[in-house]
Amino acid sequence: MNTHKPSRFERSRNQTERARELRKTASKTKRKLWLYLRQNRLGPKFRRQHPIGPFSADYYCVTLKLAIEVDGDWHNLHSDERRDAYFLSKGIHTLRIPAVDIDENMDGVLYQIEMKIAELEANQAEEPKR
Repeated sequence: MNTHKPSRFERSRNQTERARELRKTASKTKRKLWLYLRQNRLGPKFRRQHPIGPFSADYYCVTLKLAIEVDGDWHNLHSDERRDAYFLSKGIHTLRIPAVDIDENMDGVLYQIEMKIAELEANQAEEPKR
């Protein structure tokens, strides 16, 4: 008997390999932000290059359903809109942070992330228990 419970975020071996490759080749800016997100330094646990459906979130917090995306000049607005819409359809909030802000105003970026975390935690506290 198969006891495997399907996940709504099932991923293929190719998606897992792609996520690993993205982690290995991350930009200096993305690595800089990861230093603050890793090891729960801002509270909740984040994953890096987490596959979600056909996409990978730069950083993802499972408990808050929060994706953090670093936007640089390499980003395509149409692709970002599709990704955000897909994430939203799965109940995932997306916080977009310009790469230049990470390089020039890390304190402001961390404050923005902390405020989003606090907002989502407050929303979770207000939700009725199931």
